[in-house]
Amino acid sequence: MSGQSLEKLVTDEIEALHAFISGWFRGELVRSASVYRQGFSDRLASAFVNIQPSGQVLSRADLLDPIENAHGANSDFRISISSVTLRHVSEDQSLIQATYVEHQTGARNTTPPDNDRISTVLFQRDLATDKLVWLHLHETAVRSD
Repeated sequence: MSGQSLEKLVTDEIEALHAFISGWFRGELVRSASVYRQGFSDRLASAFVNIQPSGQVLSRADLLDPIENAHGANSDFRISISSVTLRHVSEDQSLIQATYVEHQTGARNTTPPDNDRISTVLFQRDLATDKLVWLHLHETAVRSD
């Protein structure tokens, strides 16, 4: 796979997960177990770790129920993604580290509700299927002052 194709694979995965989260929170997606699994829970490794901008460390288990229960909780919530950059790729391309900027508007659990965060993600790639699985995500708030 070429570097450009790998970058597209990573960008598409980052955008797809965030499109799911924002659509789920807005209630625009059908609330069903299969939609939730395909859009969110199946994308995260069993040992997935998310470090929030506050420094709070969350496991996959910590996230699953709260995200599932947030269906339709915020009709104003939007996420867009920019500046996806591959940072490190293992020799066999099975581990990929990337950074990106996440732009949130209308967030209810973040101050301010319109905010940006720089995120670093580590993916494991299934070389047979090109499926990316989220292993680790570290989000850092971008100060707006």
